[in-house]
Amino acid sequence: MRLILCTLALSGLAACAAAPGAEPPAPPVSREVHGTWVIEQARTEPILDKRRARLVLGADGRLSGHTSCNAMNGPYSLSGDTIKIGAIATTRMACGPLLLEQEDRILTALELAATARVRPDGLLELRDADGRGVLRATRAPAQP
Repeated sequence: MRLILCTLALSGLAACAAAPGAEPPAPPVSREVHGTWVIEQARTEPILDKRRARLVLGADGRLSGHTSCNAMNGPYSLSGDTIKIGAIATTRMACGPLLLEQEDRILTALELAATARVRPDGLLELRDADGRGVLRATRAPAQP
C-alpha cells in the first residue's frame, strides 16, 4: 500500500511539473559578487544621489564605477569572501560639497573593505576587518 501511495504521489508531482501553461520557476538570484551594483549606503549614511553611484566588480580583477561625482577604477582580488582593493584612481570633476562628501565615504569604504558577500536577499555587503558594514549595494538591473 505504501509503495502505491508513493508512486501516486511521485506521478502527481511529475504531472504538476509538466502541466501545460504552468509558469516556469523563477531563476535563482545570483550570489556572485562580480557584476554591476548600485551603491545604496557607504559607511553609515545612505547615498544621496543613486542615479550614477555604481560599483562594478569585474571577473578580471578590475573595479570600476562612479561615486556620483567622479568615475573610479582600480584593481581588486577576491578569495572566498576576502576582498583586497588596491589603489583607486578617480577623475577630478568639480562637484558640490554633498557629492564630494558622498564620494569620500564611498572611497573610504572601499579602502576599508576586508570581506565581500552577497546576502540571501541579494544585497552586496562589504565589511571591514572588524566586521562592521562599510558599503551596501543592490544589483543593477540588466541593460537591454
